[in-house]
Amino acid sequence: MQNSSIKVRFAPSPTGELHLGGTRTALFNWLFAKKQNGKFFLRIEDTDLKRSKEKFTEQILDSLEWLGLHWDQPLMYQSERMDVYKERVKDLLKSGKVYRCFCSKNDLQSTRDAGSYLYPSTCRNLSDEDIKWRLNQSQSFTLRLKLPKGETTYQDLIYGNIHVQHKELDDFIIVRPDGTPTYNFSAVVDDHDMDITHVIRGEDHVANTPKQILLYQALGYNEPIFAHLPMILGPDKKRLSKRHGAPGVQKFKDDGYLPESLLNYLALLGWNPGTEEEIFSLQQLIENFDLKKVQKKGAVWDEKKLHWLSGQHVMNTPTDALLESIRTIDTDWGKGSEISFLISVIEMLKVRSKSLHEFFQQSDYFFNDPASFSAEELKKGWKDKTVNQTIEKLLNKMAAISNWREGDLEREIKAFSKDHELGLGKIIMPIRLAVCGTLNGPSIFEILELLGRDTSLRRIETALEKLPE
Repeated sequence: MQNSSIKVRFAPSPTGELHLGGTRTALFNWLFAKKQNGKFFLRIEDTDLKRSKEKFTEQILDSLEWLGLHWDQPLMYQSERMDVYKERVKDLLKSGKVYRCFCSKNDLQSTRDAGSYLYPSTCRNLSDEDIKWRLNQSQSFTLRLKLPKGETTYQDLIYGNIHVQHKELDDFIIVRPDGTPTYNFSAVVDDHDMDITHVIRGEDHVANTPKQILLYQALGYNEPIFAHLPMILGPDKKRLSKRHGAPGVQKFKDDGYLPESLLNYLALLGWNPGTEEEIFSLQQLIENFDLKKVQKKGAVWDEKKLHWLSGQHVMNTPTDALLESIRTIDTDWGKGSEISFLISVIEMLKVRSKSLHEFFQQSDYFFNDPASFSAEELKKGWKDKTVNQTIEKLLNKMAAISNWREGDLEREIKAFSKDHELGLGKIIMPIRLAVCGTLNGPSIFEILELLGRDTSLRRIETALEKLPE
């Protein structure tokens, strides 16, 4: 059942590039909203003025746009809401639900050194006179929430019923000495003001949730529904990070991956559609997505699986759309060639490509004669002068082929192989080297037909002159 009143948000901090874990969080929020015909909002949590950078904000927005995860307006910046936070803090101070804490870092460190990591409520019951005196002395202070006794319970959509005893928490800080709000406080105020109904985020926020619920209650706000997503893990089963070589989203864009393939793979990290199906378009993900099918167990990043999925999406993409995307990256690709020729090149290479950049890497010989040969491939494909003798004979036979088509070329070359009692590989490898400059690629018979008689024979003749080096 759809619920158009549903509102979710993705709230990245612009202290670095958009990473894979954050992207999956954005995706699951977006899918949940789209499935319910709800709203997906974006909030930039830039209250850390020292670490927040405009370039990272731009990169995050650009990455989300590239992925197609468009957000509903307005875009919110926390740095523009400082006055709002100050007003809400004043209300909490008046109500007596928060208090000033004048404890220094040394005071707090002494408590930790004594073996306690919970704040001992030192300043919770200071008298008005004591507070006034300290303020007159210009002593710096934080603001802490005055926790009630008891426990906090909430129903997580993924992890079920969660209980937290308040004695396991302490009177946590909501405003720092410089007057800036902490994450928990600003997030609660913002989620309330944005009318967020569901907070869907990584399980690393589970510890924050009871604190935020206490803040909702202190402020008199209705609480949203919470859902915590399992972590994406590296091969060592630890949280995926840069040490695993995990790139940011920008790298996938720069490397020419199709956004659909990255989204497809990220969706399968922690979510199971309940079928054997693995290839999904964005629309199919929307239709199938259900938070009830999100698993509790962390999902391990598998680059090979990503590459396979990406290859499937490349193969399923219409060739003219691939050409348009390739030309978006490099307007000069295949310049001077007929569109029909470029379409044929893409058709030939798409089964071997997992990204748009691989079309560039694999297609040079369709447009240019080989300029050089690797020593390793020459050792395999053109060992000595005996190869020249064989290829000279084959060249004469090929020149006599009247119908320069894939099937005829294959039949004649195989017949030559049989007549001269030579393994087909001993003929195909040197021809492929001569024509393509590499031993890798699609069917050499397809390539020969596409390049045409003149280009193919000229390249073979050139190789006979140059090789072996």
